Amino acid sequence: MIYLDHAATTPIHPDALEQYKRTAETAYGNSSSLHDAGDDALRLLNQARAQLLDWLQLTEGNILFTGSGSEANYIALSHLLRQSKKTTVLTLASEHDSVLLPLKRLAHQTVTINLLPTGEFDWNAFREACTDDIGVVSVQHVNSDTGFVFPVADIAAFCRQNNILVHCDGVQGFLKQPVCLKDVDAYTISSHKVYGPKGLGAVYLRRPLFSPYYEAHHEFGIRPGTVDVPGIAAFLMACQRYRNENQKIQASSKRFRGMLKKRLPSTRYHIIESPQQLDSICAIRTKQRDGQFVLLALNRAGIAVSAGSACRAGENGPNATLRAIGYDDSAAHGLIRLSFGRTTTTEEVNQCIAVLCSLDESD
Repeated sequence: MIYLDHAATTPIHPDALEQYKRTAETAYGNSSSLHDAGDDALRLLNQARAQLLDWLQLTEGNILFTGSGSEANYIALSHLLRQSKKTTVLTLASEHDSVLLPLKRLAHQTVTINLLPTGEFDWNAFREACTDDIGVVSVQHVNSDTGFVFPVADIAAFCRQNNILVHCDGVQGFLKQPVCLKDVDAYTISSHKVYGPKGLGAVYLRRPLFSPYYEAHHEFGIRPGTVDVPGIAAFLMACQRYRNENQKIQASSKRFRGMLKKRLPSTRYHIIESPQQLDSICAIRTKQRDGQFVLLALNRAGIAVSAGSACRAGENGPNATLRAIGYDDSAAHGLIRLSFGRTTTTEEVNQCIAVLCSLDESD
């Protein structure tokens, strides 16, 4: 199988897997226990929090570990809505479902804005929507469907001046795209997007005060359940390796994008990109075919891609990000997403291009 779906998930890094095994054997204590085994686990846990804060270049607030990036978003949004005296949230129409779906329950009202046709953040629409009713703004760091990058630091600075709390979904951008979080109140990340173990995420909270569940004993009383210290150690190892490899991954991804743009026939395919773009996510609009048709054809050829966010797999509705940049419902069905990783090769991308170019010849 040629795997070109790294934005959905990544295989665990061999060093992270080894780190998990080593930590599970040597620091197996419950980090809340009072004996020495518990102290060993707690020391590793606190080191992990400090390391993530350092990598995020933050000096206040704290890191809470969660069961996923989606849970991290839920905790972040519920937290900020309880801190704010206002219950209206402003967000992007292109946000991930792990933001939009919780807001249906958590927020009294959710206001969404579209993007510019170029995929860029629409400052005019944003400023107009930032009325006195807005208590929280939630904006993604990098769009999971297209790789569009948004000006998180400038958005957060504007919100700070207007006494609005800011959440940023950093799941697709963490370690891949630089970001300044000085004015951000909550930032969320996920382990399995950077070659760490699945079932593990984290949320940075400037002021960790409330639990969205019930008053518990772990993670500052915010999230119940014994903390997965071996998983966290593996996550940190994966982060360390990814920090060393990201520049190379993005450089090769830029070259792969160039190959796709040069060789895919413009009558059938269109590469969707923004002036602010993460190269390792490549969205392609299929002009004559439904995106899921092309996905399945590639799968039969032994090539794994997606038709957008994996959380919406199997739902054949129009893609929300394409709708947000102005495509109608019919055109918004035609999306496939290629996402490249640390082991992606030129030959693999060439094979994918060959299959895409041959589809109309065989069907």
